[in-house]
Amino acid sequence: MNKIKVLQIIGGMNAGGVEAFVMNYYRELHELCEFSFVCFDDSIAIPYEEIEKLGGKVFLVPNVKHLHAFNKALTKIFKENEFDIVHSELNTLSVFPLRIAKKCKKPIRIAHSHSISSKKEWKRNLAKSILRLFSKTYANVYFACGEATGRYQFGNKTFDKGQVTLIKNAINTDRFSYSETYRNEVRRLHNIKENDYLIGTVGRFVETKNHFYFLKLAKANPQYQFMIVGNGPLEDEYNKFIKENNMTNVQVLSPKVDISHYYSAFDLFILPSFYEGFPMTSIEAQCNGLYILYSSGVPKEGLVTGNGKFIPIEDSDISKWSEEFNKKHPRDLSQIEDVRNSGHDIKLAARNLYEQYKLLLRK
Repeated sequence: MNKIKVLQIIGGMNAGGVEAFVMNYYRELHELCEFSFVCFDDSIAIPYEEIEKLGGKVFLVPNVKHLHAFNKALTKIFKENEFDIVHSELNTLSVFPLRIAKKCKKPIRIAHSHSISSKKEWKRNLAKSILRLFSKTYANVYFACGEATGRYQFGNKTFDKGQVTLIKNAINTDRFSYSETYRNEVRRLHNIKENDYLIGTVGRFVETKNHFYFLKLAKANPQYQFMIVGNGPLEDEYNKFIKENNMTNVQVLSPKVDISHYYSAFDLFILPSFYEGFPMTSIEAQCNGLYILYSSGVPKEGLVTGNGKFIPIEDSDISKWSEEFNKKHPRDLSQIEDVRNSGHDIKLAARNLYEQYKLLLRK
């Protein structure tokens, strides 16, 4: 049986949620599909070794900000390689690679929406709003990770007609299940005492994740320990804030062990993002049994277990977050089954994506 050849347009591969999404699927589908990855040449976290081990390839292209060079490089890739499907994960920016794909007569062109918008980022939101108008111009297949992202990029009319296929953010649920061993391992690594109440978050150190609000929450609650796990350009600014405020109860760090181990070390997970499409970390935390506090900018469909709460993120609302910290919500290990039953287990979700690919090829 010939593998389905899929060109995954990733863009910046910097250990974010979209990259995790695609790699989760590829680990399950590598015997059925051959993924090739188009990544910006300024990416900092391309897992070359794993991609090649799974049978995939990586093509580096200039960042889409350099549009002429990007178009030229992508055109060359299309001319020199054969692909059954072009699958762009670039949200509203998918208009650029899919325009080239159509020009090069690639018949199956998927635009995949992973994001929404935020009033807090009006410049980016303006650009997204303009590009959104062209979301269906060069794509002929529409995917989204959730209802909110599907309606945002492709419009309510298209979504209500059933023309947007939901491909769920899915994880290996066994990997993210709670482990006492991992809890002790991480806490020992980072000097967290057994009786410390640890409030954590996981994500790129970028503006959209609103980690400065997380730091304000830590400052207002010195009786608890806080931890931000990830990497990104704002790390120095976070540490400057911590130093200037003489905070000893918060750590900003890159993972020293598998990222999945950190969830077991947490007692509460919070997500104060300005906006999210459908956060992968939310599914990971729920799988681990954690109670989650979300900002009101996160779509409610991300809370698949019901074990969490949504709170605004104005400075005046810090006391509301603190009240929830004081409740010390217990871990619910039964949540892993809720995650599996909601379709976010990668084994079931990957089979669904494969069937969608086969259906497109038959058409």
